[in-house]
Amino acid sequence: MTRRALPPRSKIDTQLECVLDDADDVDVPLVREAIETPDDRWYGQLAVSTYSSLADTREPDAVFPVAIAIELLRGYARLRSRLLVQRADERTRAPTLDPSSALLAGDYLYTSAYSSLSASPRATRECFEVLTTVLETIAETFASTYAPSAPSKPSQTAFFDETAGAIGEGAAVLGAILAGVGGVRRDCVASVGRGFSTARAVHRVLDSECETAAVAPLALDESRLRAYANRRRDEADRTLEDLSTTADVSDLRTLASKIDSTTDRS
Repeated sequence: MTRRALPPRSKIDTQLECVLDDADDVDVPLVREAIETPDDRWYGQLAVSTYSSLADTREPDAVFPVAIAIELLRGYARLRSRLLVQRADERTRAPTLDPSSALLAGDYLYTSAYSSLSASPRATRECFEVLTTVLETIAETFASTYAPSAPSKPSQTAFFDETAGAIGEGAAVLGAILAGVGGVRRDCVASVGRGFSTARAVHRVLDSECETAAVAPLALDESRLRAYANRRRDEADRTLEDLSTTADVSDLRTLASKIDSTTDRS
């Protein structure tokens, strides 16, 4: 009997477990929590779906290390945001973190992201540049959001665009690079990845049932953020429709359809 291939989510979880086991072996606390708390593997699936939508010949061994890398980067961003929220506001509901442990775990996560990316047989220098750009964007956003000396009140919409949106764009661009796609089509998937990821992050943060799925600044303007999320999703939908004239985007459509499903665990 032919064995059924594991779906992307299951493969990502299986490979992430190897990274988590290594973290347990070297006694780096908080790594497992940072990775296991968001249980949707959205960004890893986005990288895989982009690749499968664009690649002429699919090579799973090339794309899954990239999916793992982007999920590790997501864990890094979430853990660092929790720590910064805790430092910025003692009234936060976020669990108390030991700063040294949080910093150590964050370093482990982002270095492991680079190590995972290097395991892909098709990873290029450009792939590492994409990962670095995402990291720098997140770091700059955190600095402008949480720094006590920030010159003005940070933009809440920009916060989601430059954290979740940046990770989503990075995931989509990495999938496109591995598929050998550049130019206008790569720009399209970058917009799709950023738009859908931004919209999804906003909806999940504003949904009380999913408040543990992400960390964001306090005192959110719900009506403004929901309107912004809907606009970003509509823009991504239109771009995906344009992309469908030159690529089979069914996998990306399926993933995008789950944005408003706060109970999704697939």
